[in-house]
Amino acid sequence: MYNRVSIKKPWIKWETKFQTGYKRIDDQHKELVNIINDLYETGVVGDLSNEYVRRSFNAIIKRTIEYATYHFSYEEKIMKAINYSIARDHISKHRSFSIKVVEEVNKYENGDNLVIEDFIDFLKNWLINHIIVEDKKFIYELKTSLKTICQDDSDNE
Repeated sequence: MYNRVSIKKPWIKWETKFQTGYKRIDDQHKELVNIINDLYETGVVGDLSNEYVRRSFNAIIKRTIEYATYHFSYEEKIMKAINYSIARDHISKHRSFSIKVVEEVNKYENGDNLVIEDFIDFLKNWLINHIIVEDKKFIYELKTSLKTICQDDSDNE
């Protein structure tokens, strides 16, 4: 007889269609996917009536907010550096997302009935759509800007 090893499967599986082609941002997106998977595993699969599970869930929510803030700031610094043509719109989407998350977390912390599954679905859907649509446009313009700069440098040699 042998022991069965159960392997936890991620709720969101990273796919190549999520890749923007900019390694550092792709790595950050992977971390956001991992955090949302942790939220799902703890908040949906776990038993939130258990104090330990609830504390873990709360810590992951805090990590979600902190990491999203870090990631958005990183992207926005690059946008500013390259004078990204639709930075205002992109940043506005970051802000709207952040406001929605903070509102939902505040409701949860105040004992309002947050439907965890709906909240985590929102995070998942927003992130995937944002990566595939908004971030890919941003990275395309970033790469184009870098090619232009490199071409200008070689022309001036």
